[in-house]
Amino acid sequence: MVKTLYRDAIKIIVKLASLETSHKTLNKVIRQTNQRVNALEYVVIPRLARTLDYIKSELDEMEREEFYRLKKIQDKKREALERRTREQIERHLKEEEEHLKHPIFQKHH
Repeated sequence: MVKTLYRDAIKIIVKLASLETSHKTLNKVIRQTNQRVNALEYVVIPRLARTLDYIKSELDEMEREEFYRLKKIQDKKREALERRTREQIERHLKEEEEHLKHPIFQKHH
């Protein structure tokens, strides 16, 4: 009877030791997981958010620069078109002036 109680006690002690080991392992894993969660929450995610904000800012700046550059190109094209049109009108007026200098168009006094 004492042997049976002793054997049962040993089995219970072994089971408790196994549970304690499992408990310690689980505690260790939980601590590591909490550390990882904290690292993500307080370090990695804020760093990524700052990087994202920086990228957005740079893209906005690039978009403004591109808009300004395209505006300048449009202005130069418009100015060139206006200049060509003005030159064509001036050429046409000169041609008309030369044409009107022809003796046929001169008044005879």
